[in-house]
Amino acid sequence: MERAAPSAARRLPRDEALPLRPLTLGELLDTASELVRRRAAALLVTAAVLAALEQAVLVPGRLSLDIRLSEGVPDLSGGYWVLLAAGAGLEALIIAWLGGPAGRAAVAAVTGKPVPRSRWQDRRRQGTAIALVGLVAAVPSALGAFLGPVWLLGYPLFGLAAVAVTIERRGPFGALKRGAGLAFRGGMRGAAVRIIGYASWLLIRFAFFLGLLAGLEYLPLSAEAGEWLLVPLIVAANTLAYASLAALDAALLIESRVRQEGLDLWLTGAARHREPGPEMLAAR
Repeated sequence: MERAAPSAARRLPRDEALPLRPLTLGELLDTASELVRRRAAALLVTAAVLAALEQAVLVPGRLSLDIRLSEGVPDLSGGYWVLLAAGAGLEALIIAWLGGPAGRAAVAAVTGKPVPRSRWQDRRRQGTAIALVGLVAAVPSALGAFLGPVWLLGYPLFGLAAVAVTIERRGPFGALKRGAGLAFRGGMRGAAVRIIGYASWLLIRFAFFLGLLAGLEYLPLSAEAGEWLLVPLIVAANTLAYASLAALDAALLIESRVRQEGLDLWLTGAARHREPGPEMLAAR
């Protein structure tokens, strides 16, 4: 009797937006952008709301210090340094809180189907866990930014915890342990990817800000009007950056499991015995 052709076996109907193989840094960044473009409309909407709330917190702080971004790049004075550290903590918090929609986008890309809506109790439990791990992740990022180079350790420390809650269905303590483990395992590869991804978007946003300043010189606007014109444009730039960085976290978690734990082999074998679903990516 002839063996059945390999194509006859059930395969995981995954979306090529997130390849199940070890990826280079450039491929991870491209994968994150593809997830945002193809799978995560909710991710952009949520990111826009959080980016606007961030500016609602930071703008009064800048005004109290008499710092106007429309006048150019401010000096790193004592008060503004504290504001920068607070901003770093808020950014880490927002990126972590976006782990919910980013994680669902990654799961949908792997399983090839939308993530079904869970029960209200499960959504509440998951939302609470993401809120908690986001707050924890924000603290070392803010303190690290205040201390300067320590941010290089503070920012990636618990950054993957929120997507671990969504993708692997972990509780807050298990997700924090998992996030730190993935970030610093394998020669700190996860931490390096997160830092390089953040630095890339930081340079893009800074170049965008310099372009806005140059454009303001050609507009007949008062200093006050120019200041308030910058705010929604900064929100727009931050929206895309935060959504992309959250998607990078989700892609990085999946890729790390493929690279270090053989997730692709396990999923392929499991798909032969049952219909693929989000539960296949849960913690094993």
